[in-house]
Amino acid sequence: MSKSPIIEKTPLMEEYEESTGKLAIWKGEISKNFKKWKKKKKADEIKQMKEDILSQSRIEKKRMKKEFKEEKIAGKDYDHLIVVENLHKTYLLGTTAVAALRGVDLTIDNGDFIDIMGPSGSGKTTLLNLIGGLDTPTRGKIFLEGRNISMLSDNDLAEIRRERIGFVFQFYNLLPQMTAMENVMVPLHFSGKLSRRGKRKKAMDLLRLVGLDERAHHTPSELSGGEQQRVAIARAFANDPAICVLDEPTGDLDSKTGVMVLNLLRDLNQRGATFVAVSHDAAVSEFATRVFHMRDGKLTHEGKIRGLKETEIMQLTRKKETEINKEKCKSKIFQYLYTNQGKMEVPINDIKNSIPNSIVMNLPEHFNDILQELIEENNHFGRIEGDVLILN
Repeated sequence: MSKSPIIEKTPLMEEYEESTGKLAIWKGEISKNFKKWKKKKKADEIKQMKEDILSQSRIEKKRMKKEFKEEKIAGKDYDHLIVVENLHKTYLLGTTAVAALRGVDLTIDNGDFIDIMGPSGSGKTTLLNLIGGLDTPTRGKIFLEGRNISMLSDNDLAEIRRERIGFVFQFYNLLPQMTAMENVMVPLHFSGKLSRRGKRKKAMDLLRLVGLDERAHHTPSELSGGEQQRVAIARAFANDPAICVLDEPTGDLDSKTGVMVLNLLRDLNQRGATFVAVSHDAAVSEFATRVFHMRDGKLTHEGKIRGLKETEIMQLTRKKETEINKEKCKSKIFQYLYTNQGKMEVPINDIKNSIPNSIVMNLPEHFNDILQELIEENNHFGRIEGDVLILN
């Protein structure tokens, strides 16, 4: 007759015995009561984790709401069209908190054509949705023309989307029963600023701008993919938006048609239109004025392109400039810490804000990663805990 294996007590069993006064092991077998207690303990821990996440989100929203109320209705007097400050977005998937964005800083000026590239799941579409007012951040701020749109009510946000932001989607999103002209007129119906004749004239002007005035009375099913995308671009400009966001503008097009659409976007950009696009298509970056790369919810680096395409020489120059900026950044961090000797805890944002924006916005890596690298190079330096640098 074989002996039953000896069951050794674990710290969890000892915790059970201490809290209940019952035995975790009874006659060589694990107690049924212990199994039930263990299962309930795990469920309670998951419930507590959810409550903690929601509580943190509520506290942050209350803080942001209070700050928003204290600001004037016009918000901050920024020189930039859009300013993104320390943007975070966390989704709760079942019992798992997924950080889609982890501290994004970005500025967009009038006349920019920005392309944000990155693999699937890197956070680029989440960032676009937040800039476009289709979603709200977990933490951080977005200023459009100086106004904090991250804390607006649903009605105010809808008004911002209608009046100041144009949208172009990968799959066009045209109404199938309407003609090209009627699709372009849709945003004009909600503004109520023009007469019926005025709306038709503006729609025709926009279709002429994208080279489709002769196809104005055709429905989407009678148009090619490139023509449908051009109608979508014309519709995006119906209400004279401050910025137009592009979600994979060439994603559903063949390469030849995609280049045709990109040429149109470049021409509109040269006329003064402002674009921010997310794309997997490397061709989009050739037409952009500024290119950002995203990975794991962070903007990793930016390339500035002075012309239609980035040559090898320009690419080498850009990479050299970002590496120089990295060394300048490290030097500025040392300078800040030297002038603030005696402090044991320093907010990372305070360090970051002490460095010129021209350096911070042109780094080859995320600022926090450079700070971490600096710590690893100097073991006596300190450590990062959350958003704070703890100095030794």
